[in-house]
Amino acid sequence: MINYYNIIFDLGNVLVRLDSEACLNAFAELGLTPLLQGEHQAEGHQLMHQLGLGLISTEQFCDAIRRLSGLAVTNAAIEAAADKMLAYIPDAKKAMLLRLRAEGHRVFLLSNTIDMHWDYCVKTLFPYQGHTVDDYFDQVFLSQRLHLDKPNPAIYKEVVRQTGIHPDETLFIDDLPENCEAARQSVGWQVFQNKQFDDWLSLF
Repeated sequence: MINYYNIIFDLGNVLVRLDSEACLNAFAELGLTPLLQGEHQAEGHQLMHQLGLGLISTEQFCDAIRRLSGLAVTNAAIEAAADKMLAYIPDAKKAMLLRLRAEGHRVFLLSNTIDMHWDYCVKTLFPYQGHTVDDYFDQVFLSQRLHLDKPNPAIYKEVVRQTGIHPDETLFIDDLPENCEAARQSVGWQVFQNKQFDDWLSLF
């Protein structure tokens, strides 16, 4: 059993099961495939990058989608299609987050996440036996709100600046090796790459 005072979790494919195919299918049903896999793919990816860093708002993102596609797609329809990326959070993981906090750990979230995805997680995926997202984490760090994303070393340094956590007492769990390595090199956190969706549960 690994025991650290501070535990920092990624969101996608660590806590939330991602479903890229469902998201692609939902955008295809709206007629937006050219933004993901066709003639406007580069522009679509650039928009997602800007949104992820908080350089544009959700409203501006949706306006750009309509402009590029020429389709009168509502904000709600775009957000609903985007949210298809987020499949579920197993109850076992929510229970583990609660247990870790009850045992005295400080638990954090650090994710390259856009607001529409986070809002969906908060409203739909995190509720569990009367608990809300505030019960799982001491603090949440999202790329769209920090205007930084992993694996930029600055995002890890910003977490340290805001929390004062010590590297020897901190474990960072992420599914991508580049994010783990950047955290290890930039701020000295201990890291665990979550290669399979449920791998990290065995740590505790």
